[in-house]
Amino acid sequence: GQSVRPVVSVSPVGNLELSITELVLTEGGVDDEEIISGSGNYTVASSDESVATATLKGYSITITAVSAGTATITVTDAKSAQTATIEVTVSPLCPDEHHPHLIDLGLPSGTKWACCNVDTDHPENQSPENYGGYYSWGETETKSNYSESTYQYKNFVFGSDIAGTKYDVAHVKWGGSWVMPSKEQQDELRNNCYGTWTEHNGVSGVLLTGANGGSIFLPAAGYRDEFGSRYAGSYRCYWSSTPFAAGDAYYYSDSSNHNKRYYGCTVRPVVSN
Repeated sequence: GQSVRPVVSVSPVGNLELSITELVLTEGGVDDEEIISGSGNYTVASSDESVATATLKGYSITITAVSAGTATITVTDAKSAQTATIEVTVSPLCPDEHHPHLIDLGLPSGTKWACCNVDTDHPENQSPENYGGYYSWGETETKSNYSESTYQYKNFVFGSDIAGTKYDVAHVKWGGSWVMPSKEQQDELRNNCYGTWTEHNGVSGVLLTGANGGSIFLPAAGYRDEFGSRYAGSYRCYWSSTPFAAGDAYYYSDSSNHNKRYYGCTVRPVVSN
């Protein structure tokens, strides 16, 4: 969250003042705001906790978006009885059900991320909570067995990046400017967004919120190998377009890792600025 400037005096130091008066978040988003001045003794309440909740720790107010709607966060100075408010608008994770959408997370590169994963088998079911399809790296169709023997590019030499090529499932299936993210873009996402482990419509995953309040949800789809499904519900494994040495490729999780290319991982597309 944001750093908090401490108020040293506990005696009245002027009118109650907050760092903002209006806030827009997407469902599941979290934002920390600051009490700039007041007596040092406060309470906080939400007009509708089904939309947004607020908690107070010292001079920091943590606001959590629950569901789409509007709510008023009211801070009361217990000594002076003054009040100050933050009007919160919570937007759905996606504007409507016609996925995919481009989500602006305020990233330095201007890269925008899709709201949902690629799903070639059931594209009509694409949504932020859907695991989507599992793909061996460089392949563009799902399959029942993700083993080295079924991988069609076992001895193939790829270039330095497959984004936008016939080996890029995001570009092949979605067309236009959609591509698999590079390792660099995945690193940017990880380093510039606040991650919260949560559930969205009953599906476990991580909500990533950018500095501008935009959010994407990455369901914990795990991955698939020759033994079947692995760690679904507790682990994220999203292919990048960047190869790694010795038959591996980089993927996104809590840190930069690499997996065997024949493993089946999910794909979250991007559009570069």
